[in-house]
Amino acid sequence: MKTLLFAATLTACASAFAQSDAPATPTGQDAPAEAAPAEATPATTAPAAEPVKAPPPFTLGRSVDKPGKSPFATDMQLDRPPNVYVIPMEGYMGVDIHPIVYDKILKDVKEKKPDLIVFRLASSDGRGTEKYMEAVNEAQKEDKIDPRRLASGITDYRDLAAKLRTELASFPTVMYVQDSRGVSCVYALAWPYMFMSPDARIAGLDIVAALGGGNDADIKAKMFSAWTGIAKGILELGGRPQELCDALVRPDRKLSADIDGRSTKWRADTLGSWYVIDSTDEVSARFSSKIAEDTGLADGVAVDMADLMYLLGYPEYTLVDSGEKIFRDTNAAWRKRYRESKKWMEDYQEPMDDERDLAKRKQILEKMLANFKQSPQFARMWEWTRGLSEDQLKLLIEQLTEQIRAYQKQKQGTSGGGRSGGGRGGPAGPMGPGR
Repeated sequence: MKTLLFAATLTACASAFAQSDAPATPTGQDAPAEAAPAEATPATTAPAAEPVKAPPPFTLGRSVDKPGKSPFATDMQLDRPPNVYVIPMEGYMGVDIHPIVYDKILKDVKEKKPDLIVFRLASSDGRGTEKYMEAVNEAQKEDKIDPRRLASGITDYRDLAAKLRTELASFPTVMYVQDSRGVSCVYALAWPYMFMSPDARIAGLDIVAALGGGNDADIKAKMFSAWTGIAKGILELGGRPQELCDALVRPDRKLSADIDGRSTKWRADTLGSWYVIDSTDEVSARFSSKIAEDTGLADGVAVDMADLMYLLGYPEYTLVDSGEKIFRDTNAAWRKRYRESKKWMEDYQEPMDDERDLAKRKQILEKMLANFKQSPQFARMWEWTRGLSEDQLKLLIEQLTEQIRAYQKQKQGTSGGGRSGGGRGGPAGPMGPGR
């Protein structure tokens, strides 16, 4: 009797595990076969495949209902190692992670036709909005970007996420998060299959809610609703439920989790029996890799790319690295010009005493303007770190043109205005955030 109960228990456990979305054990592998009757001829079976890796521990929070093509080997059923195309998302949102880069990558993906796409995300935009002006001043000194400026590009991030999802819909895709703090969290969760590195965090998306400012309560409420609504729309691309999206974006929302069968049921309170993720009104929900895996938000934790592919069921694979090269080369080009342009603007700030100096200033600004028009990343970096926009450049050029004209008239002994614009008191323009 005890033997029968033990066998029944094993059967029930095996049945439950077989229904999980973890990579399944190949047929015939590690499965105890029933003893054949003595008089029966043993069935001829194919040799058992070598095990690729033991499936990850069963996670109660793992969801089985995921939109999008599965990247797992057991679902793709390839008869060869896959060609894996890596798409980096590194650096600043809206500058390094920019549509110009991904237009080139999308074209390359369509030419290479990989079997599987891995987005690799490593972006830390900022921790929060405390001591705002101190953060602005520090950002100016270190040539960093204030998180609010990064978050202000949320509509562009929405459009890029939608484009990537649409144009890559025919490819099995997985997101690998090496770090995501700040507005980049919307991309971490915009794809349904997501893994994290051991030290990765998903945190700080409440920076979007901080954009809804102003003194008028009604206007502030409308702005808050608009900004957070856009962010939640990107999260929903990955099939994330409303309770989770609200808690990630809004500091005033709480989050806990119950277990419904083998799926996570997110709750907008602290009464969940499985996990309490966010119990405060001060910050939005934050996830370490462990909590993300335990609650089913992440499909697993991978140390590196090879480990990620192993968890997906691919002990062997061919890496297509042309996307990495496109990303590096495109961003290196405009960043090189950006470094050079800081020296140009240092020269612009030098004292200038005559017409030739004013002409030199004008040439510097015209070179800056040409680079603004050529590279949106270059322009945005200057605006976000130094407060210098294309319209301000045009105005400064016009002012210098008038001053050069006035200087020439003065030299000719005619009326029409005195000399101005020399020295540091000339039209230097805004050279710091918020000025």
